[in-house]
Amino acid sequence: MCQRLLLGWAALVLAVAGALPACNMTVDPANTTRTGSDYDWIELPINSTVDDCVALCCQDEECQAFTYNTAPHVCTSAPAGSQHCCGLKSAVPDAHPSSYNGIVITGHKPIRPAGIPRPSVRQLEYMDMGLTQFMHFSVTTFGNIEHDCVDGSCLPASIFNPTAMGPDENGLTATDQWVQTAVDMGAGEICLTAHHEGGFCLWPSNYSNYTVMQSPYPHDIVADFVASCHKYNIRPCFYIGPNANGYFTQVLNYTAERFYHAQMGMITEVLTRYGFISRLWWDHFNQGCGGLSECPACQNTSSPYCFPQAWHAFEQLVRNVSNETLLGTGPDVRHSGGGETGVGDYPVWNAINSTYTGSFGPLGYYFQPREADATIQNPGDAWFWKANHSFWNASQLWNHYMLTVGRGENFILNMPPDTTGRIPAEYVAATTTFGNALRESFARPTAVVYDVTTVCSEPIELDFPEDMGTFTCLLTREDLTQGQMVKAYTIEIKDDAGVWHELPITNGGTVGNRVIDLSAANVTYMGTGIACNRRFTFGSLGPTFVAAQSKGTSKATTRAEDRATKVIDKA
Repeated sequence: MCQRLLLGWAALVLAVAGALPACNMTVDPANTTRTGSDYDWIELPINSTVDDCVALCCQDEECQAFTYNTAPHVCTSAPAGSQHCCGLKSAVPDAHPSSYNGIVITGHKPIRPAGIPRPSVRQLEYMDMGLTQFMHFSVTTFGNIEHDCVDGSCLPASIFNPTAMGPDENGLTATDQWVQTAVDMGAGEICLTAHHEGGFCLWPSNYSNYTVMQSPYPHDIVADFVASCHKYNIRPCFYIGPNANGYFTQVLNYTAERFYHAQMGMITEVLTRYGFISRLWWDHFNQGCGGLSECPACQNTSSPYCFPQAWHAFEQLVRNVSNETLLGTGPDVRHSGGGETGVGDYPVWNAINSTYTGSFGPLGYYFQPREADATIQNPGDAWFWKANHSFWNASQLWNHYMLTVGRGENFILNMPPDTTGRIPAEYVAATTTFGNALRESFARPTAVVYDVTTVCSEPIELDFPEDMGTFTCLLTREDLTQGQMVKAYTIEIKDDAGVWHELPITNGGTVGNRVIDLSAANVTYMGTGIACNRRFTFGSLGPTFVAAQSKGTSKATTRAEDRATKVIDKA
């Protein structure tokens, strides 16, 4: 049954907006229904004023303020009629207490949009890729450790000396090899640790003396990396977290303000020197200092130079300098709840009740794609290269693809270079075999449905050619241009007698970006019907499924799944 909730949303918007006080008024907290997580609260010093709140909350927008009492400790911006007000409170009911006296923190819950949240063009491009290749490469590669600068000292730049960055016998540089590996795997984006949590920069930054220029290899690796991305037509991405730089805080003992401005400068450099950057990958997004110990200068979270408050300023910097650059994990793409295991959530709703905090669900306010991450060096969760470390073979990579992309999330897989500067050949062989299997299995759609306007009670029926042979899985994608609408679905097959039977599948909840359903047994498909239970209807507008792809070939050839298995087992 369809759930017609659009009118309910509109009514809720009116009710909430009417509960807001007028601007420039002082009100009793007991007289307002908007408390706790109804606002995006920004922490303020205890002696803050209304003007302080306006300056922080409103930024460049016109904004007035109202107070809940005379001693504001936290503030938020929220729409009220035709104006934008900034609300302040010294105590928030049901708030989550912080570790700082007199300050409270809650989640973000803005006014609901008058419809289902829709992805931006850039988010759609990101989701269509499916795969990203991660590149953890830094001074830590040469120190055989994971986290540099967490104990009061940093590895010296003098140990950073990759020995094979230049052209090989085929004319390929190390950065060419990185990107070619990503292309062969099927990735649409490659993400390099321009500087990791320790702070060592792979480019000559004007804001640090802990860079490649202080190493025996004084070359702009970031520039070479971007040039290789352009050469192979793949999107460049950088890991450059604004909230962690161990060299600044552990060695140079920067103040919070100096730390803030230096990190601002370095992010500006990578966004303005090297052309368009597809994405910045922000680790530990919206946390205080990365969850480690790199940031003793940034423990006063009431300061605008400290975290998590400073995240807003860094986001605004990126929007101003390179508006098409995605922030993820961050406001544009969110980390999976499965941790760094290469296992995604299911069901995957790409709607969240805040761009900063909160949880995903079918009634979220903002559209945010999901991403699961893992490193090929497993088990052991080793992100920087480790000698003789175990690694996933192509079959294991296939399984994790099904557990991430097959559940509707994107998958970012780490491929760390060794001390030569190149990705080990055995890692490359595994991902290349895996990529070949993906192309053989999913390169061609076997049936496509566009602009489906069926109501929920009417299934979508696909007729396949008679020579399609047997199938082992079905890949289904939803048209997300109007938002995520499919709440649940079933797949049925029709036998030779024309009788429909429900197919046991691995998913069955929402579709979203894509789901890959594995059947319990090989089945010859005479026809397939997909029945959906959608969240909302919009009259005659209701594109639900864009495409259905299945593994399968003609009866005259070996099944794609068999070929993929044989190829993978060689790894």
